[in-house]
Amino acid sequence: MSSPILEEWAAANPRSHELFLRASQSLPSGITHDIRHAAPFPLLISRAAGSHKQDVDGHDLICYVMGHGALLLGHNPPQVVEAIRANADRLLHGGASHELEAEWAERICRLVPAAERVCFTSSGTEATMLGLQVARGFTGRDHVLKFEGHFHGWHDTAKIGADLPPGSSAPAGVPAALLEVTRVVKPELGDVETALRDRRVAAVILEPSGASWGALPLSREFLEGLRRLTTATGTLLMFDEVVTGFRWSPGGVQQVAGVTPDLTSLAKIVAGGMPGGALAGSAPVMEVLSFRTSDAVKVSHPGTHNGHPLSAAAGIAMLDAVADGSQQSRADELAQWLRTELAAALDRAGVKGFVHGASSTFRVVAGERPAGDSSEWALGPRAAELKQGLATDVADALQAAMLLDGVHIFHGNSGLVSSAHSEADIEQTAAAFEKSLRRLRDEGLLPID
Repeated sequence: MSSPILEEWAAANPRSHELFLRASQSLPSGITHDIRHAAPFPLLISRAAGSHKQDVDGHDLICYVMGHGALLLGHNPPQVVEAIRANADRLLHGGASHELEAEWAERICRLVPAAERVCFTSSGTEATMLGLQVARGFTGRDHVLKFEGHFHGWHDTAKIGADLPPGSSAPAGVPAALLEVTRVVKPELGDVETALRDRRVAAVILEPSGASWGALPLSREFLEGLRRLTTATGTLLMFDEVVTGFRWSPGGVQQVAGVTPDLTSLAKIVAGGMPGGALAGSAPVMEVLSFRTSDAVKVSHPGTHNGHPLSAAAGIAMLDAVADGSQQSRADELAQWLRTELAAALDRAGVKGFVHGASSTFRVVAGERPAGDSSEWALGPRAAELKQGLATDVADALQAAMLLDGVHIFHGNSGLVSSAHSEADIEQTAAAFEKSLRRLRDEGLLPID
């Protein structure tokens, strides 16, 4: 821990440090999600409401992590909390079906263009895993086509090619044999067309926003091209809208782009901040999950907490709140303002970098903005750099500096805006960002423009 910024933050957070040391005795690295690993130690939160949260050392923070993207309405929205409380008094787990399952599914079907049938899971990872099994079951094919740097959770197939550069070997813990049925290509239609000539591909899966919710954006034309190619080859098209679903619009990216996939994975917002995910798709494709299907074709779908009553209650309340698009519009407007203010702060601080983002997201990237359209970034030599945004040591220092000024950003360089954020939040965030940039610049951690 050589940075004065990290040393100052550590000194200001003794309780977080104490609890981290305790957690390290029972949890690997003291955390429950890799993304929460940070130098010098992770932040611990005690409570939250709206756009703010408090850490265990008593600091008030403007939050742009927003439950890893699950909290479009902000922390603890009253209508969601009340729905959870009301149902917790009645039913935690009945070991049987319950009324809210269908109500939850009906709302998804009304909002998401691809959703004619819905199947619930406990997470986004499970939703993408189930989706690929459904695709294989429906098509009778074994192979999956995915794109470099796109994240689909942590099951075996999802991990392959998720990093940039993707590498030629299987990630740790993943059988090398899976490389034979999992193909990873750049998001270029010519490469996709070539891969789909082999009629063994069951599905093409992607983040329709581009890798890491838009770090490497994709164009509408690319999505339209994928739809044409998959339809022509009998391959299913699967959009992973775990982050973008109900955030980009009530119907996700697919509604904005006007491109309807065969399958859609959902999580985060769909469960109102509670654990939960869903696979949605066309009725014919989803029929392979039905008991009307022969045993030879049926794709099994167990899961102790599928459609959990409290997740269903929270999900219904959340989807009712976001159905008309007004919450998304509010968050989008604030995010656009924030992106403008952050870019201006970079200029004033004399730091070489740029800010971009779609919908209610933002991302800070060191260095010059690449020439040309952003939809070409994934094909260029800086793809890995652009996806990461900032080097790890720089991101850790920026996150610590921002925390010292009362702002918590995601990954140290990005964030998600909620409809609960205020104009005052945006102004405070921009001021904290400029101050933090100057500190990092003076430590030699950021390039001077």
